[in-house]
Amino acid sequence: MISNSPGTPREYGLPPLAGEAPQVLILGSFPSKMSIQRQQYYANPHNQFWRIMADLLNNGDVGDIPSLSRLLTDHHIALWDVIASRRYQNGSMDRDITEPVFNDIPAFLAEHPTIRSIGTNGGTAWVSFQRLVRCTPQVPALLCRRLPSTSPAYASCRYEQKLAQWRMFLEGSTEEPSAAAHR
Repeated sequence: MISNSPGTPREYGLPPLAGEAPQVLILGSFPSKMSIQRQQYYANPHNQFWRIMADLLNNGDVGDIPSLSRLLTDHHIALWDVIASRRYQNGSMDRDITEPVFNDIPAFLAEHPTIRSIGTNGGTAWVSFQRLVRCTPQVPALLCRRLPSTSPAYASCRYEQKLAQWRMFLEGSTEEPSAAAHR
């Protein structure tokens, strides 16, 4: 969505995707133009996010995004972006983001106290999240991990490598606390 208010036009991201009692929060940087247009996270078919989630959660049946979104919430995984809005830009590349305004992640975490871990989808999400955390002392101490970007722009990491790192994060994040403590 683009705001045409006086001054610099801004683009706004998507609302969070969260079901009941999420345990994991996955944070992207900011949605692509295609995602904003379709009002769906990771709508670009070349982005590997939904393929990774399908491989990890339901034996690789990619299906459609609404079904996969339900699959995430059924597995207690929430999805959002660190950046709520940015100055309008022509493309979707993270490197071009200017004048970011952050989402209120501390309030989201307070509303969802069951969240135990946060994974960022790529470097821009990680750096933005770290900036937010430095400015927001009320972010609770959680397991936070930078994950390889699922973006088609991050081609230096093979799919199998990305899948392995995402698997390790999700498996470690969704264990019962007593099981994780005995490792």
